[in-house]
Amino acid sequence: MSKEDYLSHALTPDELGAINQSIYAVLEASTVDDEALRRLVTQRDEFIQSHLATLSANDRKLFAESEIPINNRLQSAVKALFTESLSELSGLVRGLKAVKKYK
Repeated sequence: MSKEDYLSHALTPDELGAINQSIYAVLEASTVDDEALRRLVTQRDEFIQSHLATLSANDRKLFAESEIPINNRLQSAVKALFTESLSELSGLVRGLKAVKKYK
């Protein structure tokens, strides 16, 4: 899947597409910048909320339905990062306990 359609769909406005590409770039980096990711996801949410307010009821429904799989994909990516971070933290804690044990 290309970066253009990883977090986008047929109804994605250009500005949202640019935010999505930035999120994709952060997620694909060798080291994820958590603060940049949080900022971009917040920016994405704010844009979507304001965009929904400008749409008719039918268009709002179509856009929201198109966003559901995208949100699920983003949620899965962030959850994987969280699990990875938790695993790394657990390893560090075990290492710290081992060091204290040998002091």
